[in-house]
Amino acid sequence: MGTITTKEAANIWREWCENVQTATTVNKAEKLSTKQARIKKARQNYVEFVNYYFPHYTTDEATGKRTESAQFQIKAANRIKKNCNLKEVAKWARGHAKSTHFGIFIPLWLKCQEVRDINVMVLISKSQDMADTLLGDIQAELQYNQRYINDFGVQYNSGSWEEGKFVTVDGCAFFARGRGQSPVD
Repeated sequence: MGTITTKEAANIWREWCENVQTATTVNKAEKLSTKQARIKKARQNYVEFVNYYFPHYTTDEATGKRTESAQFQIKAANRIKKNCNLKEVAKWARGHAKSTHFGIFIPLWLKCQEVRDINVMVLISKSQDMADTLLGDIQAELQYNQRYINDFGVQYNSGSWEEGKFVTVDGCAFFARGRGQSPVD
């Protein structure tokens, strides 16, 4: 695969954002008690969180079948949630959704807790461009995932994945860095 231009990357990102928004519609007539029960369950149970908020990742469009999180993915999420100072290297086989879980699902699960468990995320990849692209995925969820927004409020505030950083309304900062770059500005 060849290198794409910034304009092409931005167009691909906008298309992905439309997909996220379409896949995460909400029932506006839902009872408040139902919503509150779902939020409580999602905060406690990683599988429930992933299945509800990310159908565009977990449901096969052709068959409608859901792919459940594997035990090792669930254990990693729970280990991270339990230990805020955890230093860990995860070695998962290619195709086992390491970037998706560590770069999107787990950070957003930590962010939506009643007392937020994440304040800063530095996403590191082998190049700045790759890190920016991965950061774009989490920004797309925070800006366009209607289920997440419906349950946890408007998230996005300022900045852009294209610049390698953005901040949410509650002050949570997200940065992208390539190999060899300092994690701070």
